[in-house]
Parts: sequence; C-alpha cells; structure tokens
Amino acid sequence: MSAPPSRGRLRAAAAILLAPLARAVGASPAAGHERFVARAFANRDRAIAAGDQAYGAVLVCDGEVVADGVSAVVTNADPMAHAEMQALRLAMARLGRRDLSGCALYGTSRACAMCESAAAAAKVSRLYHGRDAAGGQPPSAR
Repeated sequence: MSAPPSRGRLRAAAAILLAPLARAVGASPAAGHERFVARAFANRDRAIAAGDQAYGAVLVCDGEVVADGVSAVVTNADPMAHAEMQALRLAMARLGRRDLSGCALYGTSRACAMCESAAAAAKVSRLYHGRDAAGGQPPSAR
C-alpha cells in the first residue's frame, strides 16, 4: 500500500483540473483582490511622486482597507520606513492593537525579510505581492 498524496500534490492536481473551468468563466487566481492590488500600486505611485522608492502596500482586515503604506525610506531618511512597515504601524495605531490576525498585507513586490518578519510578529494572516496578488501565504519569520 502506498502513502497518500501530500496536501501540496493534491492542491497542484486540483489547480490543474480546475484551470480550464476557471478560464471558461473568466475567473482569475486573484479574483477579489483587484481593488487592494490597485490601492497598493496607487501607494507606490505616491511614493514615486514624493521622490521615494517605488514601493506601496495596503493592510486589509475583514475586506476593508485599514492602512496604506507608502515607502518613506528616502524622504524620511529612515531605512525602516518600508511601505509594508508603514502600513503595519498605521494599522496597529488605528485598531489599537498589535495582533493583526485575520488581516492581509498587499505589497507591490515581495516583502523583504524585515517586513515579512514584522508581519509574522503582528500575526498577519496572509501576504500578497505584485499585480497578480501572488503568494497568499502566511508570513514567516525568515
């Protein structure tokens, strides 16, 4: 008797089998994420307009934007003012708590080790990056 297939293999098989159906109905892997991705990229444009690095982020809880993150590394002369860090700080201040369980962080690019570790410490549930909202994994303290 052979071992049962791993969860990852089952997911991959399901994705392959369901891909034609998803294409047929016009679904995208990032369906439902578009407005948050667009908002993160709008924040990136704000950073560029301010003379900063081209990064933006948005933190979402219960389907609502809680905080925007605009890179301020250059404009604030602060090496820790990454867009993701800005969004995390603002969300914690607005919500009055450090635990961001159930929230998702969208960024214009994959979070660096510092930002991913901060998201993990804040218990952010999911990280998404790029125009296609890739990822969707829980953060890890790498």
